[in-house]
Amino acid sequence: MCLPSPRARAADLVGIALSSACLVHCLALPLALLVAPALGGWLRLPEWLHAAILMLALPAALIAMAEGWRRHRRGTAPLFAAAGVGLLAFGLAAHEGWLTTANPETADRLFSSAGAIALVTAHLLNWRQRHGTGHR
Repeated sequence: MCLPSPRARAADLVGIALSSACLVHCLALPLALLVAPALGGWLRLPEWLHAAILMLALPAALIAMAEGWRRHRRGTAPLFAAAGVGLLAFGLAAHEGWLTTANPETADRLFSSAGAIALVTAHLLNWRQRHGTGHR
């Protein structure tokens, strides 16, 4: 069994961390705002955060998935990663008002949450398959 390169391991870890942070942002923050409306003014995040997360998640996914593909030649993780990045892009589009939806805020949350879950799944699968524990 070959050990993955430090760059690929780091890319998977960054991808997992960013996707998890995105999921917490998408799900926990609205719940916190419902419980404590007074915190709303303190917890406002910059508008550019959605684009920044996508711009960080994309190269992390590309590096990790490319290295994983070279090692295990399985397409499941890259497919999840592509779906995740695509869903994050739809979330950004909904957030910015580029998609025509009845409720852009809900669409943003749904797309971004699904994308974050797909990316976490992709990175975990990739990690598992690179380390030889995902063989069938």
